[in-house]
Amino acid sequence: MDKRQWIVYLVRCSDGSLYCGITNNLKNRLAAHNSGRGAKYTRSRRPVKLVGVSSKMTKSDTLKLEYRVKQVPASKKYLEFKIGENEMIKNLKKNLQAINRGIKVIAKKVDQMIVAVGELEKIKTAKAKPAKKSTTKKPAKLTAVDTIFGIIKTSKKGVEVSTLMKKSSFNQKKTCVIH
Repeated sequence: MDKRQWIVYLVRCSDGSLYCGITNNLKNRLAAHNSGRGAKYTRSRRPVKLVGVSSKMTKSDTLKLEYRVKQVPASKKYLEFKIGENEMIKNLKKNLQAINRGIKVIAKKVDQMIVAVGELEKIKTAKAKPAKKSTTKKPAKLTAVDTIFGIIKTSKKGVEVSTLMKKSSFNQKKTCVIH
């Protein structure tokens, strides 16, 4: 048994009397009673036989139950032992049910938070993606050469440099290099 988990036990002595005690190691405690190293009451009434054992509980609860059992006359001790154990089990069940309800409430709130975070993520991703605008492609700017060739193609007789300069607004150097 764990050091922090205690039990109440009830033994029948060789003379038929009952002894109630608490321990956190039942095997060692029974061996102590039967070897004469146990309680004074059981030393002269060996061997002892285990009659009843409570469920595991805190040391405080075991001391309370032991006190209640020792207050009862011998004829009713075993019955009191079982009644006290049942009351503690009922209290334990009530506590566990309350804890279970609390856990369910917390789980529900966690689920709600998960849903809320999911919705926030959807909103965040929707805002992050800008709406696609229809783009109209602008025609590429004509290069100087394209501009000059366009002017030359439209004239039937040929073009002089001065005419090219007027129509294209290029200076003489640029038009001469192209020409």
